[in-house]
Amino acid sequence: MGDKFQLIHDVSPGTTGWTVKVVVAEKFSPKVAQRSPTKYQNLTLMDSEGSTVQATLYGQNITAFQDELLLGKTYLISNALVKETNAEYKAKSGEIQWTISGRTRIRRVEENNSNLLISTYSFTDFEDLPKYMDSNLDISVIGMIIDIKPRRIIQTRFGKECQVQDLVLVNKRFDTVLLTMWETFVDNECKYICQNLRKKLILIGKHLKVTSFNGLSISTKADSSFFIDGEFELVEEFKSWGHTNSEIIDNMISEKHYLTSTPSKLSSKLSVPTAEKDFTEIKNIQGLKTAKQFFWIKGKASVKVLNQTYWYMSCNNCNKISSENYGDIYPCVFCKCTDAKAIPRAKVYMQLMDPTGYINATAIGNPAEYFLQSNAEILMNQTLIPTAASMRLSMDEDEIFYVKAITQELSTDCKFEILFIVNPSQIAGDKNTGKAPVEHIGEPIKFLEPTTKRSLFHSDTDDAQSSKKKRDKSTIEITKKNQ
Repeated sequence: MGDKFQLIHDVSPGTTGWTVKVVVAEKFSPKVAQRSPTKYQNLTLMDSEGSTVQATLYGQNITAFQDELLLGKTYLISNALVKETNAEYKAKSGEIQWTISGRTRIRRVEENNSNLLISTYSFTDFEDLPKYMDSNLDISVIGMIIDIKPRRIIQTRFGKECQVQDLVLVNKRFDTVLLTMWETFVDNECKYICQNLRKKLILIGKHLKVTSFNGLSISTKADSSFFIDGEFELVEEFKSWGHTNSEIIDNMISEKHYLTSTPSKLSSKLSVPTAEKDFTEIKNIQGLKTAKQFFWIKGKASVKVLNQTYWYMSCNNCNKISSENYGDIYPCVFCKCTDAKAIPRAKVYMQLMDPTGYINATAIGNPAEYFLQSNAEILMNQTLIPTAASMRLSMDEDEIFYVKAITQELSTDCKFEILFIVNPSQIAGDKNTGKAPVEHIGEPIKFLEPTTKRSLFHSDTDDAQSSKKKRDKSTIEITKKNQ
């Protein structure tokens, strides 16, 4: 990028007559300030030595510079307002920040500094994603976008509606993972992706997090940023790989196995603890007050209340409760999907116990089916109070549970949801690491139709409640004939 201009660290409050050559490393979506109605937009600028500074646009300047300061492009910038960052933001934004306004001089330079920019990225391999699950640590990924699911609306526990949309990414080993885009990313990036999906775009994402939602998935954060088909050598290499393997990729898109409700292939690569010290004793989470915590627990589970509903009717798009009959197509009031389909989902209230105590917990979807050794359709058609002959109601041996603490209405104590159930007899611990090697995960169990693959990790998350809607009798008769 040349040495005749000042570097970022040469510019401080009071410096005059400076010009810095920078590349736009990150460009975030505009936001509204928490303590005022002012709209602002942050950018990360990088000089030739890799040093960065946060630059901010406010109000009408966001629109004025909309076609300037493009992501990945190089500019000469001078006369920006330079000031010290507020103490509470220094850890994240750095000591100094720039404000760009109409007085700021900006000139585009036709240089390709993509290699410098990409050298600052440290990509997380899809196989390593489980290491970051529910940690909120930043990760960066690269993958080919092969599908995008319909936009949906979700409601937070505070009643706020948020729009989300899921992308399907594939890597060069044909592993797939869902990337959930939130809010402004739906309006911007997802809109562009929908319009260009056939091009098999290459996405580079930064400041993302890994969650246990739907088995294992990636999600955006407030400061996430993306390059889509950026002008980088590794993007061209990825596109070349895609062209060479286009037949395999097209077949994946056609069959859409990645959109089934079963956990992704990557879920079976979770680093499950095997050392006793790495498990949480139940006595330590009884009466827990702080939600959004996750625990590995080793113990047994059993159904204490037999007379409960072991399924509910749900929307196939958002998993929320539905009042429709099985198979009906309807507009979902929760996710706003206009052609949602009503399908049954398994659920069970159980008691989880270890030698130190017990907690009540809920399992929904795949972990519920695994525990009950049945599936949602069979459970829907069961009319009698269950017995040990019709489904599993208790465990004879210890198994491993991944549990999430959730805020409970009308109570200060948390409730618990089981996200994964792992059979320890199917894994072999590594004495050096205390972790279960992923390659020792056992063979899938098979309860559903022969075309459905099931993993030893059974996961699904939602906040569904019990559906008391009676299913249509004719539908039941048809279902029984087909069994």
